[in-house]
Amino acid sequence: MHRERRPHREAPWGRAGADTPARPRVPRWLCAAAALCLSAQPDRAQALWDDRLELFAAQAVTHDDNVFRLSGASDPVATLGTPDKGDRFLTTTLGLNLDAPLGRQRVVGNFSWIRTRYEHFTVLDLDGYNGRAALQWQAGNDWSGRIGYEQSLALASLANMQEGVQSSTPNPLTQRRAVLEAAWRAAARWELRGEAAQLRQDNEAAERTVNDIVLDSAELILNYVTPAQNRLGLYFQGARGMLPNPELASGMLVDNSYRQERAGAVLEWTPSGHLRIDARAGWVSRSYADLPQRNFSDGTYGLTLRWTPTGKLELPLVVQNDISATEQINVSLVMARRVGLYPVWQLSEKSALRAVAENSNRSYHGEAGQVLGTVPPRSERVRAVGLAFAYRPLRALTLDLSWRRETRAATVPDSDYDADIASLSARIAF
Repeated sequence: MHRERRPHREAPWGRAGADTPARPRVPRWLCAAAALCLSAQPDRAQALWDDRLELFAAQAVTHDDNVFRLSGASDPVATLGTPDKGDRFLTTTLGLNLDAPLGRQRVVGNFSWIRTRYEHFTVLDLDGYNGRAALQWQAGNDWSGRIGYEQSLALASLANMQEGVQSSTPNPLTQRRAVLEAAWRAAARWELRGEAAQLRQDNEAAERTVNDIVLDSAELILNYVTPAQNRLGLYFQGARGMLPNPELASGMLVDNSYRQERAGAVLEWTPSGHLRIDARAGWVSRSYADLPQRNFSDGTYGLTLRWTPTGKLELPLVVQNDISATEQINVSLVMARRVGLYPVWQLSEKSALRAVAENSNRSYHGEAGQVLGTVPPRSERVRAVGLAFAYRPLRALTLDLSWRRETRAATVPDSDYDADIASLSARIAF
């Protein structure tokens, strides 16, 4: 997909034209699927397939007052070539959602083409996409599962750091994930679940290709199921992360590939009609191919409470102490202790108010530079608060107004930041 070139301010961090890397094209299978569905005429009786198919378009305008997540101590002129850290950008989205039952099976999926254009920092312009397709299958009364595939192209977060260094280079990141899930109801009270998955991440920016990864994983869960469909079980997960591009650290090439194991207990409990509890606790262990001093093991837990005291108010609470599944542009392991509250208040049939309050303490482990003495141990605290108001004046039209504030305090000098992001969007579906 060709992207037009537009003039913009020349700056040390990038220039439009020959210095700007070519953007990856949208895969042909995604283009074909989108074209087939979007070409349908919106005849209410047939084209929308009795509400199994939804076509939609959305337009958003966003202002971010610290696009590159610069520290308050940094000089934006030296880094960006301009005194302005903020920018306004437009996001245009075209897409579809599919939910089609086929007997006892179900086909679900969605595709979005996402066009982002900045007013000043046009080096961040991107034509991205997000696609997902899955077959939810049922065989008899005892077997069920899912076969799925996901693929996306988007810019990796500019807030992420690697070996203590934050980059201002745009990095289009392609992610692909294939998954096979199966569940067997072995007896009235016992259930065995399994999942096999592969995740692939490819970074376009040359300095970030060291983070390219192929992550293969498999998980088994044995659950005891009560008549009320509550579950208590044990799980085991094994994973192998293969990073094909070695990292140059202290003059030596380091293989960051690793093996990882998890084990523990899970709980899914609905004590009342107003409360749902999902919990997981266990142990995780990771061993690296090179520099075994980086090996890591620790206890983990996660708790999600969904409390609905009234029919119009929902109060989800998340408490977590766990490592991230994989970092977008970071070869290290990040241990996060997070607390998040995400209330939703249904003001009326046409309007809703959502909020977010998060606090996350993140510590970095497994970096080659830490073991070799070139990078000091580091940690950070990230906080976020936000509000969003949604209004649906018509069945097919939704308007959203949102605001979010992020702050980071870190042990690495000049890596703290604060940012305010405000957005207004409209979405129409048919």
